[in-house]
Amino acid sequence: MVICKQLIRPVQKCLIIAAIGLSLTSFVVFTAYAAYYNRDLDSQLNNKDFSGRKIHKAGSVISNVTMKIKAVAEKLKIITLNKTQNHWHIYRGKEKMISNVQNSHKAKALKNEGKTVNNDVNTNVHIFYYPWYKNEQFDGRYAHWNHELIPHWNNKIQVKRGKHVPPDDIGANFYPKLGPYSSSDPLIVEAHMKHIKFSGAGVLAVSWYPPNQEAGNETAVDDLMMKILDAADQFGLKIVFHIEPFKNRSGKLFAEVIQYIIKKYGNHTAFYRKNHKGRKLPLFYVYDSYQIDPKEWAEALKIEGHYTLRNSLYDGIFIGLLVEYNHLAHITNSGFDGFYTYFASNGFVYGSSWRNWPILANEAKNQGLIFVPSIGPGYLDTRVRPWNGQNTKLRLNGRYYKSAFKSALAVRPSFLTLTSFNEWHEGTQIEPAVPKAILDYQYENYLPYAPEFYLNLTRELVQEYTRNVTERED
Repeated sequence: MVICKQLIRPVQKCLIIAAIGLSLTSFVVFTAYAAYYNRDLDSQLNNKDFSGRKIHKAGSVISNVTMKIKAVAEKLKIITLNKTQNHWHIYRGKEKMISNVQNSHKAKALKNEGKTVNNDVNTNVHIFYYPWYKNEQFDGRYAHWNHELIPHWNNKIQVKRGKHVPPDDIGANFYPKLGPYSSSDPLIVEAHMKHIKFSGAGVLAVSWYPPNQEAGNETAVDDLMMKILDAADQFGLKIVFHIEPFKNRSGKLFAEVIQYIIKKYGNHTAFYRKNHKGRKLPLFYVYDSYQIDPKEWAEALKIEGHYTLRNSLYDGIFIGLLVEYNHLAHITNSGFDGFYTYFASNGFVYGSSWRNWPILANEAKNQGLIFVPSIGPGYLDTRVRPWNGQNTKLRLNGRYYKSAFKSALAVRPSFLTLTSFNEWHEGTQIEPAVPKAILDYQYENYLPYAPEFYLNLTRELVQEYTRNVTERED
């Protein structure tokens, strides 16, 4: 009998160790399994029920591990039927340890899931967004994907004319992973919000025209704004208006447009506001502002103007476009609160040239203006401007984007703008693109990286900006 006890005790210990070893091995497998599913950003962004399915699969793995532990425990109880109470306490302690480790892994998996889908965003990072695309399936016709070949500004330079013919032939040098989509499609809008949320940019600067002011082939963007605001709100994002050059711009008409925007959209929870000079104000980007006489802008943007918005319910932070150095005087005389550079092509104009940003940042500081540099992953527009190859900026597998970011970070801007999420015509998009070839053209792509490469890179850059620039959203 003594011999039997002496034989049984080592067996008990071995089985206990084996049980622990089996469980820990299972946890390693589980962790690898969860990591495998967590790595696929594309699945996260394109499958609406992915999060639930992943947690369900993770739960199934945990359940299987638990069943294995219990099975070993049952076998252990049979062998140790006559064990002392002390031995049972040892086993229960091991079981509790295993349970704690198991719960820790589950909590970690859920925490990682939350970080992947619901990551924090920085509302001082604004990304230009274009809701002007149409397709036959959703809208009955194409818009923008069938972009014309723009003639050279010099009539003496002859280039190919015509329009692109979607869905395979589109007015872009890259081809979108979602195909030539419709900006009106709710599923597309939702997918875009997921992408932007993942990128870390907290605010969409939406290209916008007043009602009935769009050019001939443009989408009636104002009809989509409530849908975009609602979708942004679902993902914790904010919206500002990037006001395009509408017809007959004047100080009076601009004031009316701002009043229209604030009356219609100002109470929406996704409508962006920022503390500025003691007030919580909306922000507006005004494209090609330099085309209008400063005296006209001053009518709306200076306190003494006939149609002034200042110190009223319709006041805001108005950011004009700076293209050339002499536009600084235009910005100041017009009454703008600051300026942005927009263009993603380094050296294209004074404002988009990285080497000039320290000068512009210093000028802005001296004049009490907000300087907003714009960076992008590259520039390529020869599918719509065949004559503009000299302004092409190759992406260089992300190196161009990183260099632009480094130049912007050096001046520590209060706001950073990204050109763009989906301006496909100019090849500045960070939206996923895929390889594609047609008879006479092979589209550019992000190889050797995945279609989501620039979303991931943007996320890294935004995180670095957040760490290094101390001013955060109020």
